[in-house]
Amino acid sequence: MDRGSVVYVDTGNSFSSRRIHHFLCENGGPPSKQDDTGIVQRVMSRILRHSVFDINLLFNVLHQLEFVLGSQEYREGCKVQLLIIDSVSSLITPVLGGGSSQGYSLMTSLGVLLKKLAHEHDIAILVTNHMVGGERGNPKPALGESWKSIPHVRLLLSCDYETNTCNISTLKHPSLQAASRSASFVIG
Repeated sequence: MDRGSVVYVDTGNSFSSRRIHHFLCENGGPPSKQDDTGIVQRVMSRILRHSVFDINLLFNVLHQLEFVLGSQEYREGCKVQLLIIDSVSSLITPVLGGGSSQGYSLMTSLGVLLKKLAHEHDIAILVTNHMVGGERGNPKPALGESWKSIPHVRLLLSCDYETNTCNISTLKHPSLQAASRSASFVIG
């Protein structure tokens, strides 16, 4: 199987090579320091990070990616298999509201472009969205009902920091019934 690459769109300047190193070591990492350095370097060489701090720059990065994915040169190189946007809400929230429909239009256009990239280039796309307080203090997605229909799969991640126990719940999935499926896990 060909190894692919990851495009990581970092909207909060939070990407950390140390964190990648930690993940590698926690998941049956290399037995020696020399192996450790080589594996981390190979993994990091497959991650292309973009710092993006506004919605217009995100569109520029995505259109540039779309162009590269369609080029002959790309087809002969390493295939992008995953696009991560961490976090889309921090880019869209500033342009939402104020009585203008521009923010909603940008959000919808972003959803269409992401679905196009996923479908035409067979890429998994992971988009994070912040949670905010809703009615009676119940958390809800920051982008609300308008964003709800855009992703094919919606997952809710939560963590109890006292016990390091995390939970992942499926909120929307094309092949699952309406009932939420969930699993708990511990991050060591």
